[in-house]
Amino acid sequence: MRGIDGSNGSKGLNGVNGINGVLRKAIALVAAAAAGSVLVTGSSAASEPTQSTKPTNPTKPTAAEPSAAGTLRVLLSNDDGFEHPYLRVLRGALEKAGHEVVIVAPAGDRSGSGTGMNFTMGATVRATEAEPGIWSVEGSPGDAVAFGVQNVFAEAEPDVVVSGVNPGPNAGPTANHSGTVGATVAALEAGVPSVAVSAGFDLTNPDDLFPSVPQAADFTVRTVERLAATSDGGPLLPPYTSLNINYPAKPAGKVAFTKVGRAQSITRRFVPDPGSCATCYKIRLGFNPDAPEPVGSADTRALAANDVSVTLLTADWTASYWARGAQPPSQRDVLRTRYRLSGLRP
Repeated sequence: MRGIDGSNGSKGLNGVNGINGVLRKAIALVAAAAAGSVLVTGSSAASEPTQSTKPTNPTKPTAAEPSAAGTLRVLLSNDDGFEHPYLRVLRGALEKAGHEVVIVAPAGDRSGSGTGMNFTMGATVRATEAEPGIWSVEGSPGDAVAFGVQNVFAEAEPDVVVSGVNPGPNAGPTANHSGTVGATVAALEAGVPSVAVSAGFDLTNPDDLFPSVPQAADFTVRTVERLAATSDGGPLLPPYTSLNINYPAKPAGKVAFTKVGRAQSITRRFVPDPGSCATCYKIRLGFNPDAPEPVGSADTRALAANDVSVTLLTADWTASYWARGAQPPSQRDVLRTRYRLSGLRP
C-alpha cells in the first residue's frame, strides 16, 4: 500500500497567504453562492515521491520524567503543513497554558489524505527539524505522527497528540477522509490519546472565513486540560479512542456530544477536461448545506445549530453485534468520558 499524497502548499490566514485546500474551496463556495450556484471547481492532487535525510541534532522534548503537575507533553500535527498559521495559533494557546509542545507535521498540504500511511517496503521519508521543536515530515499526517511518536518522542511517549486547527469542519462523511482526523488515528493505534479540532467557515464574510480559530484553539486547550485533570493519573482517553472536535464559525449554543453524521453536504464529480489531456478529468465539488441528515445527535446537526460538536471516535470499523467478543472501548469507559467532559462551555 502506498501513502496518499496531497498537493503541496499551505492554507493562508484569512485567505491571504497561499490559498489552498479547504480555504480555496470555501472562497470558491462564496463566489458560487453569490452567483446562485453551488457547484465549485477543485483541482486534483498530484502524487509525489518522498525521500529522506536523517536529521541531525534533533531537539527532543523533556520526556525522561513524567509530566509536572498541570503540564502536558504535546505532539502537535495537522494535515495542512508545518507552516500553517492555524497550527501555530494552537501551538501558542497550548504553550501559553504552560504545556510543552513539539510540532511534527507534514511538509506541505495533505488535506483529504485520511488515514493513509506509507507502507512501501524500502521507501524513505525526509524528516527535518525546520526550527527548534518544529519538524517537517514529507509524508501523510499519519506518517508525521508515527515518526513523531517513534523518533522525536523516542525517550517517552507524548501525553497527547493534538491535530489542527483545521480550516473547515471535519464532520459527517468528511471525517472518514480527513487528514486531521487521520493523524489522531495514527496516534490511537500507537496507544497515545489524541484530539482533532476543526473550525467552521463563515461564507458570509470572505475577509475572515474562519473567525473562530482562536476560540477553537482555546476550547481544545480546555478540553485537553479537563481530560488530564480527570484522568486519575491514567490515559487521557479510553484505549483506541480519539476526540473529534468541530467548532462552529459563530458559536452560539452549547457543547454537544455527537455521532458522526451521514449528510452528504460535500459531493464530488469527475468532469472531462480535454483542454488538459484526452484522459484528464477535473474534480468538481458541490456544496449543499441542506443535505438531509438521517443520524440523530449527528455532528452535522450540532454545527448547524452553532453548537460545538465533540465526538468520541474509534478506528474499529466493525459493525456492532457482527461477531462475539469484546470491542473496546467499554460502555463504562465511554460514559465516564462523557461525564468527565460535562460542563464544558464553548
